[in-house]
Amino acid sequence: MSRGKRKRNTTLGFYMPTFMRMHVGTTKSLQNLNTLNDPYWEAVYLHEYVHFMQDVTTISGFANIGIITDYMRYVNNDVLTPGNPQGFQVPVLPVPNAPDNVATNLDLQDAYNGTGDEEDSITFTSHRTVQHTVSSSAGQLPLDLVEVTYLDGNGSAKSFEFGSLCVEESMAYIIERECYPTSPASPDLPYSSAERLVAHIHPAFASNRLNILALCDAALMHLHPGLVFYNTLLRIKNQNLVDTRPQDVYTIAGVTPAISGTIQAAGNHAINQLRGYFNDPLFQPIADWLERMIRAAVAARLANVTFPLDLAQGGVLGSNATLVQFMTSVGTPLVTNGKGEATLHDPSARANSTAHYSLIWAINQIHSIFWGLQRSCTMVGHCCAAKIKVDDRCSLEPWERATDKQLCPFATVWRHWGLTGYYPV
Repeated sequence: MSRGKRKRNTTLGFYMPTFMRMHVGTTKSLQNLNTLNDPYWEAVYLHEYVHFMQDVTTISGFANIGIITDYMRYVNNDVLTPGNPQGFQVPVLPVPNAPDNVATNLDLQDAYNGTGDEEDSITFTSHRTVQHTVSSSAGQLPLDLVEVTYLDGNGSAKSFEFGSLCVEESMAYIIERECYPTSPASPDLPYSSAERLVAHIHPAFASNRLNILALCDAALMHLHPGLVFYNTLLRIKNQNLVDTRPQDVYTIAGVTPAISGTIQAAGNHAINQLRGYFNDPLFQPIADWLERMIRAAVAARLANVTFPLDLAQGGVLGSNATLVQFMTSVGTPLVTNGKGEATLHDPSARANSTAHYSLIWAINQIHSIFWGLQRSCTMVGHCCAAKIKVDDRCSLEPWERATDKQLCPFATVWRHWGLTGYYPV
């Protein structure tokens, strides 16, 4: 079952899907990208920002938002069930096969994500689909997964399941290298896994890296990106579509004008789910921000479904017209640097203060606590930079701060959700 550890990361930065937060490890300010003037960190920033784009413009991204918010709602209701002790066991696991489908959807998410540890060098040897089943209240759900076998750098035979994690990282890495050809090298698995798979199955199609980018992006317009990527690639090979334009790959993968309604419906569902976190007038600003951001992102996608192709050909941050246009209309997630400084661009805000926006990061912290992944709050650096008082409880028992007069972001959410007095054991 998924434990929500879907941090898309490198040693240089990371993005937290659903929680609208990205990190770039530089100590330089990220307030104004035009003055960053550092191709190394600009490439990292672009890579992580692409993950944000995936989060708010694809069916897969919106589905993940729904799954995570349903889990958080389940935990909150479970912890607060009358008669339950205030000390609750972590990880909090949803009931298997229950009608609410929380457990089933988490298992589906795990299957869609795929597997595979980082490998610096890989050589693919075979590929196939294997049948997997997910348990649900309606019985066993059959599901095909893409299994790839390979040789690692030492010649040892290994295998992994090619899923959305590989698709997302490959897409971001292609855009990064197209815009910054001398960007830092990343391990073949997962960052070049899509390219390696295409080169192994259909070398002629792989000769244009934008073909692979288009296939990654189009696959993310489906709930099961890894399987869609694989089946579409086989279709292109079997039909010998050597001269396929990258733009045409979207149509082959089922991304036709008819999908616009599905994208809009998925975006609306994600908005409603995220608003459920903040059902108090006090939090109206952040709820409104999330809605504006997603609606603008959906509009950008529908205005130009293949916009990632333009992004990849647009060059560096400061002069990339597609990136500038997207940032201008959609904004950014909460962005932190190596000094704990946080910045964010909300196109509709009069002033881009991070005071309200950091609450989504606090929810990410609580999510990790519910899964038993941490017991501390890792927002200490941010709080210090924002002049929010910190103390030993931040590292030992941040939930105890919910009784303070002045609330930090973590304590604000913990109290808002009625969890004051509750603690993980």
